[in-house]
Amino acid sequence: MSGLNLAYQSESASVYHGRAEDLLATMAKESVHLIVTDPPYGVEWRSNLRTERFDLIAGDGAHADDRAAVRAVLEQCVRVVGQNRHLYVFGPGEVLDGLKVSEVVPMVWDKGVMGAGDLTAAWGPAHEQINFMVSKFRHAGQSGKPGVPTRLRKGTVLSYMRQTGRKVRHPSEKPVPLMRELIESSTRQGETVADVYAGTMSTAVAAILTGRKAIVCELKREYVDLGVERIKRAESLADEMRAA
Repeated sequence: MSGLNLAYQSESASVYHGRAEDLLATMAKESVHLIVTDPPYGVEWRSNLRTERFDLIAGDGAHADDRAAVRAVLEQCVRVVGQNRHLYVFGPGEVLDGLKVSEVVPMVWDKGVMGAGDLTAAWGPAHEQINFMVSKFRHAGQSGKPGVPTRLRKGTVLSYMRQTGRKVRHPSEKPVPLMRELIESSTRQGETVADVYAGTMSTAVAAILTGRKAIVCELKREYVDLGVERIKRAESLADEMRAA
């Protein structure tokens, strides 16, 4: 598709530079086992503490068209994930209404520290919503394939310290241990995880370190290059672990 480029490929990861919708258009239905992603929701998030470090997130303008575009991408995510398999979508749940999924279960990522956000507000953000869903997409002639249960029944609050200070490489970066818990709870080793708004690619790193494969896409070239470096380090570490 126009504007979509394969930036890196290995046995464990495929990294694309381009738009989420362009990648999803190339993917077959039910071709991945899990979706984990953090879309830009059109809220114009930008901390007034970090304006010198981070630009407005691509696609995060506060316009109805931006949210409609995110909704269209999520519809395609439901199409490409396996029947009765899981999706974890970070952020508010209003654009999820009407998706062909089972009941949305809101979860909470407790970040351990208060974030910057809008420094003029009375309360500082210390958590983020994660929406857990199960694909119920039906294709002609199919009665539905068995999915995979979450590994263990757990609480809906996940506590993982977010990156702070100069360690932050992306305004909405997720810690690898958090992504590992989501991935290990909803996939088996050798299965494929996709993240179409990949940022600095914590999803891919977590997938590789847990013996899964990753398909990821990011629009901003700076983050693609950084993410590829992280993926290569994760692959080297995974190789060392297997050889130990």
